[in-house]
Amino acid sequence: MALHQVLHQLSVDTTGRGFVRLDGRLNTWIRSTGMDQGVLHLTCLHTSASLTINENADPRVLVDLDAWMADAVPESRVYRHDDEGPDDMPAHIRTALTSQTLSLSVNNARLLLGTWQAIYLWEHRSAPHRRQIACHLQGEMVEAQRQSQRLNEAIQARHNPEAWATDGGVETNVDLLVDRLHDIADQPG
Repeated sequence: MALHQVLHQLSVDTTGRGFVRLDGRLNTWIRSTGMDQGVLHLTCLHTSASLTINENADPRVLVDLDAWMADAVPESRVYRHDDEGPDDMPAHIRTALTSQTLSLSVNNARLLLGTWQAIYLWEHRSAPHRRQIACHLQGEMVEAQRQSQRLNEAIQARHNPEAWATDGGVETNVDLLVDRLHDIADQPG
């Protein structure tokens, strides 16, 4: 089976500091690719936002994470890099402490996540932003394999290997085409 890949950029609008859940949008996109199984690699294309896998049921977890990060990297400290305001350098530090990339398994055209897990973009700036996430999916197009298998089954159901005998031993173009389709459908990958 051939390995396929798709590269996509997901645009995410934030409302300022906090979390934007991504797994639903990612699963919708994965299904649209026709890929059934593989690996999705995500890269946040910014230096003041990050990616995280975390709790999806209790929103207090995200509130506590954001409060902890604000305590760990305060905006009240004096920073040399403050060109875009007091949240500028703290956003870069918060990004450095978290993750810019995630690699996730895909199975049955869905992200393979635990029951209580979700994927979030973590916005570290106070103002709303439009963020870009590079999505690189590599995997198997199982649907194409299923279509090939269905084609092979249809050919085998209609193909009569003894048909040439009723034609007086002369292979027709249809016989040759059916034989060739049968050979192609039986080939791996």
